[in-house]
Amino acid sequence: MLKGDIRELNQTYASPVEYELCLTTQSEPVNTWIGREVHIEFTGVRRCIACGRTAKKLFQNGYCFPCVTSLAECDLCIVKPHECHYHQGTCRDETFAKTHCMIPHYVYLAWSSGFKVGLTRKGRQLKRWMDQGATAAVVIAEAPTRKQAGELEMEIAKFMPDKTDWRKMLKEESRPETTLHALREQVIERLDRAYHSFLIEDEAQAYEFEYPRSPSFQVSLKSINLDKSPIFTGTLFGIKGQYLLFDTGVLNVKKYGGYEVVIDVS
Repeated sequence: MLKGDIRELNQTYASPVEYELCLTTQSEPVNTWIGREVHIEFTGVRRCIACGRTAKKLFQNGYCFPCVTSLAECDLCIVKPHECHYHQGTCRDETFAKTHCMIPHYVYLAWSSGFKVGLTRKGRQLKRWMDQGATAAVVIAEAPTRKQAGELEMEIAKFMPDKTDWRKMLKEESRPETTLHALREQVIERLDRAYHSFLIEDEAQAYEFEYPRSPSFQVSLKSINLDKSPIFTGTLFGIKGQYLLFDTGVLNVKKYGGYEVVIDVS
C-alpha cells in the first residue's frame, strides 16, 4: 500500500517507456501494475507542491493561490514563452529566469495526436516528449533563450499545430503519412529566413517511443475526477504521457499534483 501526495509520473527512455509514480513519500515502478486491479483513494487533503501549505483548491497542477500569483514557474510566460518579459525588468524571479529561461532551448517536431511543434530546455527533450505521449520526435532548431525559442515556435505554429489533443493521443488511431525528417524540410522551406540561424544544420536523431500497455487494451476516454469521485478502482491496461489508462477511464496523474492518496495494487 502506498500513501503520499502525488507529484507526477517519471519516465525512463526504454522500449517500452519505463514509468514510476512519484509521491512525496516514495517512488514506485508502475509498468508491473498493468493487468492488475488498482484501488485509489483521495483522502481530501491537498498540499501545495511548492510551499507545502494545505489548501482547499490547487491550481496549475498543484500550486496554492499565493504561489500561483508569486512564483516565476507559474507566470503566464511559462506557457507562452514568446511573451517573456525578463528584458522589461518585471520577471518574478531573476534567479529562476537565469537557470530556466536564459539558457539554450530546443524547438522540435513531434507526432502525438498528429504532427506538432513545441519547445523545451536543451537536455530535457526526452522527458518532454514522453510527458506529451509523443510516438516520434526530432529537434529542428536551438535558440539561445526560451523567448527566442518561443518566437520561433509561434512562427512555425502559423502553419502547424502547437497543441496535443489528449484524446487522439491516447487512442492512437492514426499514423503519420510522412517522416519527421521530410516534415523538417517542409518546415524549413516555409520558415522566414530570419530564423534560419537557429536551425540545426545536420539532421538530428529522430526518436521513437513505445508505451506500455496490455495486449487486450481498449481505451476508455472517460476522465477520472478525484474531486468528484475520490474513490476509484480499475484494472490498469496502459500508461502514456502522464496518463494511467484503466478499463473504465483515464487518470491524468500530473493534474492531481499535491493530492494525498492511498493506493493499493492487488
